[in-house]
Amino acid sequence: MSRMSAPAVAIAHTRRAFAFLLDLLYPPRCGGCDRYGEGWWCCACNARTHWLSTRESQVALALPSGESLVVISAATFAPPLREGIHRFKYESQPQLAEAFAAPMSTIWRAGGLSADVIVPVPLHAARLRERGFNQSAMLARHVSAAVGIPVAASALRRIRPTQQQAHLDATARKENVRDAFAALPALVAGRAIMLVDDVFTTGATLMECANVLLRAGARSVSALTLARA
Repeated sequence: MSRMSAPAVAIAHTRRAFAFLLDLLYPPRCGGCDRYGEGWWCCACNARTHWLSTRESQVALALPSGESLVVISAATFAPPLREGIHRFKYESQPQLAEAFAAPMSTIWRAGGLSADVIVPVPLHAARLRERGFNQSAMLARHVSAAVGIPVAASALRRIRPTQQQAHLDATARKENVRDAFAALPALVAGRAIMLVDDVFTTGATLMECANVLLRAGARSVSALTLARA
């Protein structure tokens, strides 16, 4: 087993010390209940969240190709997780990514899931500039580190801006994301892909992404989300 070099160890210690000082000066506020001092996601909110069992975590969606897209979700999209996801995405609390990715990694291992590569659902460049980060990409990186499957963040691109899906009904969601994505065949051809997103509602975004990836030559596509509405 390779060991970290002395400079790398020093940098890691410095980062931990800096994070500790920040927590002392600016105590983390829980994304679910808004309380200070118990981390970005407190034990009480975690206990109140409806985490799904392996059996109830999977839903199969029929794709136009005749194939099925299996979507695995870690929890139900309900309070307090709903508030946590809102703060994560819209109130600049990317620190929640690690806590939210942990149950996604757990359901991956419990369900015996497999993939060649993890692909996060992308944001359009304009939305990425506005938000400052892609929440799906952050979740994907943490899941990747836990399950040992690489991330191919550039395998899928959002090639035109779209409205926020949360504001639309089911029919409008499908039209909103139609032809909004493009895949890079060199990164997906012949591979089993695991899409990662934060919330699965109607499945419009995930199905459009899966269609694009399959047309680009992906061997199979599944999806993993933090929550299911």
